[in-house]
Amino acid sequence: MRALKILPVIAALVLGLASAQAADSKDPVPEKLTFPSASKKAHRPNTVLDPISPEARSKFAQSTFAATPLSLRDLINLLTYKVRVKDGVTYDDVVSSMKARANKLNFKFVGSNAIYKDVSALSGETARKVEVFNFCDAQVARELLDYSLEFVVFLPCRIAAVEDTDGKLWLMTLDWNVNWLDTSPNPDRLPDSLRNAAGKLREGLVEIIRAGAEGEL
Repeated sequence: MRALKILPVIAALVLGLASAQAADSKDPVPEKLTFPSASKKAHRPNTVLDPISPEARSKFAQSTFAATPLSLRDLINLLTYKVRVKDGVTYDDVVSSMKARANKLNFKFVGSNAIYKDVSALSGETARKVEVFNFCDAQVARELLDYSLEFVVFLPCRIAAVEDTDGKLWLMTLDWNVNWLDTSPNPDRLPDSLRNAAGKLREGLVEIIRAGAEGEL
């Protein structure tokens, strides 16, 4: 807390120094930081980008982590959309409700992985529930892959049902909100049609999760 209290003081000193230097040099103080942007690139649909070397990926990741105070756990939490299951809603109700809502929204259920059952079989002990349910909107998936074949690593869309240490059930999914891209200076934007489709896909996943959390058929 003490560190947070001195931040305004440090900021005032830095801004004061910057203003003084600007006055001396007769250069205005910029209102905001600007970053260089890549030029727009043309690409053929359904093509694979050149691989990025492990060294380059490592340097990028290290630079990114160096610029954030968040822990890895915090960053994962940042990318997670989650809802706690309402008290009194059983696990079977959660699963049935999600499948029913997915079918209503034309999301195809393409399988699940009951990790907790494998853990129980290996350990011989009862394990807390962890199951991943896979859903797919094939038409949107094809549009995404036409834009970036590498997007296949996120497919199919997954919703996980997990039980925490207090016995509470949660539903979670990767929150890839395309609105986050609005502040990017990169000119390679998602086509409007794909942006809208991706937005509706996310809305569908949120609706499936909320239906499961409420036990709504």
